[in-house]
Amino acid sequence: MKIVLDTSVVLTAFFFGGPSRQIIESVARGRTAAYATREIAAEYKEAVARMASKKAGGLRPNLLLPFTTRLHMIETTPRAPLCRHPGNEKFLSCALDAKAYYIVIGFKELYLRNQGKRVPMMTAEGFSQLLRLCES
Repeated sequence: MKIVLDTSVVLTAFFFGGPSRQIIESVARGRTAAYATREIAAEYKEAVARMASKKAGGLRPNLLLPFTTRLHMIETTPRAPLCRHPGNEKFLSCALDAKAYYIVIGFKELYLRNQGKRVPMMTAEGFSQLLRLCES
């Protein structure tokens, strides 16, 4: 299943566990195909490093490696703005160009402009449940 992960899902996975961690583990095992651009992958790494520096004792330096080595890296094509928050454009463009089934989000929604182009969004909890159903 092709997905694009919002950065909040990646952060939650590495620092709090739960459904987000199950998704990251599925990607690391090659069971789920996660797509990203260089910009998205850099944002994942930067966000995890920033959070790790705040955590007492830090985290091992190669923490993201099993996950990031499994990311399917793509280039996106420029397009008209698709969402209300410019920081989310990269996730939407990546999902459209990867022909992803879902954008997995940690928060309730990414605000889309009505452009007629849709990629379903699902919370990490919802996608984790879907993974469990598919694996059983």
